Amino acid sequence: MSDYENLITSMAVIAEPTRLRIMQVIASNGELCAKDILPEFNITQPTLSHHMNLLVESGLVQTRKDGRMVYYSVNKVTIKSLSDLIFSLNNSPVKTMETKPTIKKEIPEPVELKKEKKKKKDKTDKKKKDKKKKK
Repeated sequence: MSDYENLITSMAVIAEPTRLRIMQVIASNGELCAKDILPEFNITQPTLSHHMNLLVESGLVQTRKDGRMVYYSVNKVTIKSLSDLIFSLNNSPVKTMETKPTIKKEIPEPVELKKEKKKKKDKTDKKKKDKKKKK
């Protein structure tokens, strides 16, 4: 996956309100373990674990193990890349919208289609009537 695609994935992950709030809590404290993050939210430990896995996999959060404890911190490199990408949108030149000519596609008239179907139905009906007359 390219760096650009990774950033798009990171944006999708951080767009979820709970994950964004988790990022804010971690960023304001520098480094936290799950037991310190959990009381800030009205979610279960497995739900927090799910969110943390997504944040780590997307590169938004990095981990550090100390014995059995896992400490989470914001990945400043990824955040800087996201920030630069968003900032570049603000510095892009503004282009005016130009009107493009409308392309008309030829579409067969629905009436013609109905007539063809009706003819086929008439032939089928006529055959049925002829069979009844022969009996």
